[in-house]
Amino acid sequence: MGAFTLQQEIEEYGDLLDTALEECKRRGDACALAEAEYYSAKARAVRGMVADGQKATLIPLLVKGDPTVNKALEKWRRLEVAYDNAKEARNVFKKKYDFTREQYQREWTQAGMSR
Repeated sequence: MGAFTLQQEIEEYGDLLDTALEECKRRGDACALAEAEYYSAKARAVRGMVADGQKATLIPLLVKGDPTVNKALEKWRRLEVAYDNAKEARNVFKKKYDFTREQYQREWTQAGMSR
């Protein structure tokens, strides 16, 4: 593997890392909004149950089965998984970037020593 190839890989991994960072931000924002939507849906459902005279001991169980709350929770969890995946991809690209940069440095050091 030559220094030119390694330099290209470093640039590619740098670009992928930049993209991954932006994707983390985008997905993190979406996850935060979905979490807020879930808690709002849950609060609305609980208020409705209380207004309907539902027993307080049953509300925590019933709210989990509320279709609106359940859909909001599912959305939040799915976006959370996507966010976690984006963070993991960022870490993978970071490791590949660092490894390639270190390999590049080793090759340059060896080239200087072989003269």
